Amino acid sequence: MKRGRQSQSQREGQGPCEGASPHPRVVPRGLLHFYALLSIARKPMRGYDLMKEIETKTEGAWHPGPGAVYPVLQKLAKQGFIKAQKNGRGGPPHVLYEATPAGLENIANAKRMMKSSTERLNLMGRLFIDLMEPDDLVRFVLSSSEMQTELVLMIVESDRSGLSDQDRMFVLRQYRLNLERELAHAAALINEIDGRTASKKAVARGAASGERRA
Repeated sequence: MKRGRQSQSQREGQGPCEGASPHPRVVPRGLLHFYALLSIARKPMRGYDLMKEIETKTEGAWHPGPGAVYPVLQKLAKQGFIKAQKNGRGGPPHVLYEATPAGLENIANAKRMMKSSTERLNLMGRLFIDLMEPDDLVRFVLSSSEMQTELVLMIVESDRSGLSDQDRMFVLRQYRLNLERELAHAAALINEIDGRTASKKAVARGAASGERRA
């Protein structure tokens, strides 16, 4: 049977396997390139290892196939960020990729850029609020809160975060302190809104009573 053109999901690295995410476009452009380099910098690995790591970490939501992974690895090697070594010890022959000094420097630069971008994004938060509809804002706030909690727990519980127990305790205590502040702020806002609502109802009842007397 003649093979047709690759589907959009295959081009984006999302194989047609059962349980695949139906929306591969949610994966940011260039994420595979950066994550591949970052993972290989942590420890040398095969292309297959990279595919399995991504699939495991995303619980199957994203599992880029060979058609997506190996071109990225070839590009990284061509850029001088990784190098490929044939390895046949302890099993069948395979190609093992490891990061070069240029690759490590590229990661450091990318992390600095990401930090700067995050700071700018926080400053531009009010613009995003203006662009969203009320229903979208509600969903955004709820999903962001859940995501923040999941992210904190994932970082603290991950063995690959590189955090010491002392650092983990510091992160959790700061996170708890922030939650307590947010809870107090939310309670104050709830009381304020309840007060405004009660006042409006009282005014409406007074107006209705006056109309009946008239």
